[in-house]
Amino acid sequence: MSSGAESELHLDIPGGFHSLGLDLEPEAQLEQLWSTAKQIWPTGTDFQREVAFHAYREMADHALAENSFYAGFCLDEAPDGRLTTASLLARLDPLDEPDAGLSARGLFEALSANDNSTVEEIRVPAGPGVLVLCGMEWQSDPADDTAASMPLARVDVYLPLPRMRRLLVLSLTTPSLPDLPFYVSLLSKSAHDLTVSGGAAAGPHLHRGDGHTSTVADRVRADFG
Repeated sequence: MSSGAESELHLDIPGGFHSLGLDLEPEAQLEQLWSTAKQIWPTGTDFQREVAFHAYREMADHALAENSFYAGFCLDEAPDGRLTTASLLARLDPLDEPDAGLSARGLFEALSANDNSTVEEIRVPAGPGVLVLCGMEWQSDPADDTAASMPLARVDVYLPLPRMRRLLVLSLTTPSLPDLPFYVSLLSKSAHDLTVSGGAAAGPHLHRGDGHTSTVADRVRADFG
């Protein structure tokens, strides 16, 4: 808990996402990652669980390198039997502009310079923000044009939080393109439900839940209002 002079971010993590334990001590984090690997492969082999464990550890290290305070993923079965997956990152960047509206407007103008992204101004109860929707290509070996690749969709939400002097960035990435509107609805709920309490310092507090392009873009906008 923060002291009375501090502020605290209350962020609900969507149900179904497995945390990579960025908030844990190293030993506890490794225990959680191994537990997650066993949960994902309940009837798998030790080799499969070890491969998953090392993949999760690499994902966690990458998230920490990007200054994320939360990293998680989900892996589930869609109603039609397909496997569906997504990853979620959350980080707090420094914010100098005390006016949330001016900050959001500046972000909108800067992010709109990328012609390959759909950029929208949004508003949630915590204040104004910016939504960015883009597509990208993951390559197993960027130096080899013939290497295996996979199309990805990414949604970023930027929310200036002047009381914390921080910019909250939520980033969701998924290769399960048909399920993008569903994942964005989860991201939208987290953005709409977040609150900042207290004064002027920074500190996140997580709550984990239990539980084509133009068409997708329109549905994404509808989720965020």
